Amino acid sequence: MVNTLAILLDGAADDKIPDLNYRTPLEAVEKPFIDGLASSGLYGYTDSREYTHLFLLELLTGRSMEIPRGVVEAFSFNAPLNLGYVAYRLSPAVIENGVINWIYNISREDELKLREAVKSSLKYLDSPKIYLYEGCRGVLIFKSSKTLKLPSPPSPSTLSFDLDVFREFIMNIASKTNGLTLIPWGGGKLESISVKPKVKLTVISRSPPVIGIGKILGFRIVRVNDSVSEGLDRALEYLKASNVLLHVEEVDDVSHMKSPSLKMLMLKSIDLRLTSIVREVEGFKIAIIVDHGTSSLSGKHLNVKVPFTVSKATTSQSVKVRFHEGVGEYVPLKSLAEVLFNGC
Repeated sequence: MVNTLAILLDGAADDKIPDLNYRTPLEAVEKPFIDGLASSGLYGYTDSREYTHLFLLELLTGRSMEIPRGVVEAFSFNAPLNLGYVAYRLSPAVIENGVINWIYNISREDELKLREAVKSSLKYLDSPKIYLYEGCRGVLIFKSSKTLKLPSPPSPSTLSFDLDVFREFIMNIASKTNGLTLIPWGGGKLESISVKPKVKLTVISRSPPVIGIGKILGFRIVRVNDSVSEGLDRALEYLKASNVLLHVEEVDDVSHMKSPSLKMLMLKSIDLRLTSIVREVEGFKIAIIVDHGTSSLSGKHLNVKVPFTVSKATTSQSVKVRFHEGVGEYVPLKSLAEVLFNGC
């Protein structure tokens, strides 16, 4: 069986952009390597999921599952599984006029202030432990008998609920940082999870939710700092021995910046990098998949049918079609792993 390198372009689907003649960035950008795969192999679309971890769970298990985001990310940090503890994802936000506005880009200075404010606010929670990473996102674990259903990013949320046990934690942080704070969401009980995957993979990512899914499913995990350059180099190391899933989070990151031109530049740079390694991957299968849309106009996640393609890599690819949203054969997400890793 020929191994597959599956490249997940996080949030690559998009709105139709007026300045791009009402095309999406995927449709408008020149990307001959990816379009060559779509032209020579299987090209279609599947179901999106609002968050990457939910997409991967269904893709890799064939089942629609709801494991809370905080729990998934706790696994990525090897957090101890303690009965009576809960885990939440933390995201930076500002509460203004009763509305939670999520913040995706904070300065290094603000991040350092936020980290210090968080440390001094943990005293309001019972036996807390916190894991912070890039952009002051993180995972919060503490002792509690309940989990709260709190709003999640990226869309702004009305503060029409009781912050309950988090009130002092959230407000104390905000008082020290001119209103910037961390909001918990995606909470769940921190307990063991038994899930059987449909395939075996090496997972390469810099993203805690993807690493967490990999650990829950028992895959080999490779952490990287840069998905496009370092990630592809590491993928080549493992491809001869196993199927590989490379998660490219940077596409979603630039989408939240609300710049279609930056998104197109990122997509083009990925395609150029793939072109540069074509001889090294020749004969292997290459799959391009997308988990959801992220609007580069509004920064919001989009529930749209997302494209995929899978083909054997060759140096003689020709471009006949463009890889973009809603074209080709529909394959349900629960059945897509068979197509990507066993078919073609």
